[in-house]
Amino acid sequence: MNKLNICLYGGTTEGRIFAEFLSKNNVAADLFIATEYGLQFVEGIENVSVHQKRIDENEMAEIFTKNKYDFVVDATHPFASIVSENILKASEACGMKYLRIIRETDRDKICTYFGSFTECIEFLKGNSGNVLLTTGSKVLEEFTTLENYRERIFIRILPMESSLTKCIKLGFLNKNIICMQGPFSEELNAAMIRSINAKYVVTKESADSGGFDEKVRACISTGAECLVIKKPSEEGHTIEEICEIFKRLLNEVVN
Repeated sequence: MNKLNICLYGGTTEGRIFAEFLSKNNVAADLFIATEYGLQFVEGIENVSVHQKRIDENEMAEIFTKNKYDFVVDATHPFASIVSENILKASEACGMKYLRIIRETDRDKICTYFGSFTECIEFLKGNSGNVLLTTGSKVLEEFTTLENYRERIFIRILPMESSLTKCIKLGFLNKNIICMQGPFSEELNAAMIRSINAKYVVTKESADSGGFDEKVRACISTGAECLVIKKPSEEGHTIEEICEIFKRLLNEVVN
């Protein structure tokens, strides 16, 4: 077992890839993820202890002080800015070395980009047509401000009871709720768009791992307009760069 002791946050694709990298290189790590849903993708990774719970800044600091990690690696979702901020603050307070994994994206000129969900909703208020919403359940309340949202909005969410319950409580029609787990191919996206006669597809800006390209191509093939919420600007390293950094660190430890 290598001597490095790592704390990793994030049930994302990047978090899983880095956890597998650490496991392959015999590095012990604690992986913290927020949801029970994400647990199924990271269970059983050798040398990685998975903790499924939501923790605040103070709890993070307590964990850092107790375990004295060599590095804290933040692989949380680009839109989970509050969580990243808490991890950074707790790391600095405890003198931990903090590294952020970011997603690089190429913006497609065919899409229409918005700086926030509010901007996107204002656009939809001024334009008619059915909407396929693929941004998850966290911001559903904002879309209830749209006129005729119950009939107009079709939601694609993860097959989780909590997400479905939230949709129903907010008044979205059962027939307009699609509970499916990706990744989704271009063909499947296109079939959904055609079946609901969607004029718009709303998505978050993401890397290829998030199925972004497949959504864009499906919009092109069906004539739907792809409305993209831009991810927050941040500094850090790609997953490839992070793995290279730790390859060098591990070589230094061995030598």
